[in-house]
Amino acid sequence: MRIYISIPITGHDPEKQRAKAERFAKDIDAMGHKPINPFDVPKPPEHFCEKEKYAYYMGFDISGLLLCDAVYFSRGWEQSKGCRLEHAAAEIYGLKIFYALDKIPEAQ
Repeated sequence: MRIYISIPITGHDPEKQRAKAERFAKDIDAMGHKPINPFDVPKPPEHFCEKEKYAYYMGFDISGLLLCDAVYFSRGWEQSKGCRLEHAAAEIYGLKIFYALDKIPEAQ
């Protein structure tokens, strides 16, 4: 199963969140699933303003999420606009939703 990792980024230390996402990805991989990490996207063009950069990243995030079977929402997702958008997309498209890593079943 392909599992997208939804983690709050805006307003947090990006490197700490990147490290957390990498740990989540390792855990998901160890369960036999394919993790999709939101940090694994190319950098936006240098001339983009902050609003354009945000839209650029969210575009990649939503397109990556829609290619998945499930989404893992890390702690604090409810306070993140981006995570809430990802949650709405996951619900609309009927993806499996997990709020805890220990609720993700081992791959068959």
